[in-house]
Amino acid sequence: LGMASSLLLALALGLSAVDGVPTMEAMRTSRHFAVTRPHLMTSKRPAVPKEQVASSTTVKSTLASHTGKKPSFSRNPLRAIGRAAAKRLSVKESAGVAFQRPVTSGPRLTSHDWAKNLWSLLRFKSDILSRISGHLTFNIVLAIIGATWFHMFPEHFLHLGTTGHGLAGAALSLLLVFRTSSAYDRFWEARKILGAVVDNSRGLARVAPTALPPGQATEFGRLIVAFPYMLRIHLTGRGQKPVKDTSDAPDVLPFVDKRQEEVIDSYFSKPFATLSLMNKILAAPQAKYPGESWTKTLEMTPQRLVLQGNVNTLAANVGACERIQGCPVPQQYSRHLSRYLTIWAATLPYVLAPVLQWWSIPVIAAICWSLFSIEEVGHMIEEPFLALPYDQVQTKRVADVIKRDTVNIYKQQLGVDLATREFEDPAKLVAPVPRDIAYN
Repeated sequence: LGMASSLLLALALGLSAVDGVPTMEAMRTSRHFAVTRPHLMTSKRPAVPKEQVASSTTVKSTLASHTGKKPSFSRNPLRAIGRAAAKRLSVKESAGVAFQRPVTSGPRLTSHDWAKNLWSLLRFKSDILSRISGHLTFNIVLAIIGATWFHMFPEHFLHLGTTGHGLAGAALSLLLVFRTSSAYDRFWEARKILGAVVDNSRGLARVAPTALPPGQATEFGRLIVAFPYMLRIHLTGRGQKPVKDTSDAPDVLPFVDKRQEEVIDSYFSKPFATLSLMNKILAAPQAKYPGESWTKTLEMTPQRLVLQGNVNTLAANVGACERIQGCPVPQQYSRHLSRYLTIWAATLPYVLAPVLQWWSIPVIAAICWSLFSIEEVGHMIEEPFLALPYDQVQTKRVADVIKRDTVNIYKQQLGVDLATREFEDPAKLVAPVPRDIAYN
């Protein structure tokens, strides 16, 4: 009864809410507000100070100047402020720092997309349907043969019964579940590794501007931006192409010199080549400030050790991604499941044709489509970097996020544009940037 009353109370509060915030009448029905917030139980609203009214007017005019239209404040001004702020210009100059619009995530499906998903299937626009079309057509032909056989020669028809097929179907269901679960584990592990890449890259971008001289920190930051794009090129099967011939060239080439590009292209693994260039910057004599004393060296050593540790962690992340890419699910398991499913589906007409007759053809087609699709989903998500269409593991988004954050951090801490190496205050560049530290 207590749980039921709580649910009814929550439903009443939700139905009486306007723009996501409960009304005052709904709040008064809650005993919680009567105890913890007695000032909300009054029928009259407190008077709004003149300063707050002026501040609200200022906020409205400011948001209207950014969004081009007057914001609507109904009963929740904070929510309206957030909505208006989310629609601001893509780049806003604030304290000399360019903050870009957040990188959008991948496409997400909801329950409201059921009609569009069904229509794409009926129009044969489904990626999975195109991949299983051969297997599905074969079983539909077998279903037509079985239904025709039973219709023309029912006395000679091979009726297998439902008991054995039902037991075999239960075992097949378990195999499909385990197969899809193991494949999804690989997909989710890939997402976690890419999340670790983002965290470690942000750590490098946060520490490098203060742990290294400005010139070397700038070169190091440019390589931080280049690394996720090199990792993306390596994992998506384009590792042996020159960087300039890939679709990521416009994003990465502004942050890589011509000689650095040649060095990276000479490596089999482009991300490891980028990490090697980072290590050379950290190990170069120019990685210390000019005239740096031993006390200053001791003071900066922990930060420089953090940089080296994050570089090593990024190397481990690359190895983890290559483990997923280079070690698929054992072929014996996949082959056994495929054979089991093919035999089970091929004998299905000899079970359903005596019961459903001609209707067994569409029923078998629907059953085979559902089971073959589940199997193919497992095949696709077990290779998250190559087999999934539309970059659903979000390697491009990860690279864009790292680029955005690194550029903004360097702009804020050093006042430097990483793409052009131009400092807002040239006096910060206490020593010229040695161009050969990354190639010796």
